[in-house]
Amino acid sequence: MKDASAATQLLRQCADAHAAGVDFPTVWNTILKRHPLVGGLPGHEIRGGEALIVVQLRTGQRLASSSLGFSLL
Repeated sequence: MKDASAATQLLRQCADAHAAGVDFPTVWNTILKRHPLVGGLPGHEIRGGEALIVVQLRTGQRLASSSLGFSLL
């Protein structure tokens, strides 16, 4: 349960940065790159015709970034 709440907190940090106009490369370098939940480099995928940048988390979840913002998959 602790990891799930940590993933939610990480999502909130990323969403707040996105809402403030911060781009993904900056979010990656300032928030995600060294975060203990992040399990590797970002990848790309298409879902429902939308391009996503996807980051694998050690919780088994994936953090996705799109033009609409951040979400957990």
